[in-house]
Amino acid sequence: MRRELGISTGDTVLVDVDDGELRVRSVPRAIERARTILRKYVPEGVGLADELIADRRREAERE
Repeated sequence: MRRELGISTGDTVLVDVDDGELRVRSVPRAIERARTILRKYVPEGVGLADELIADRRREAERE
C-alpha cells in the first residue's frame, strides 16, 4: 500500500475519515490536490502571496 501511495517509511501522512472511510494521503499528494482545487479559482500566473503582501503594505500606508 505504501508503494502504491508513494509513501516511504518515516514519511509524514495525512489521515482523515470521510463518509465513514479512512483515508491516508502523502503530504505531497495532498498539496498537489489543494493546488489543483485552488487553480479553479486563481488564474495561472497570479501569486496569492504577492497579493497578500501588497494588501498588507497598502494597509500599513493607511495607518
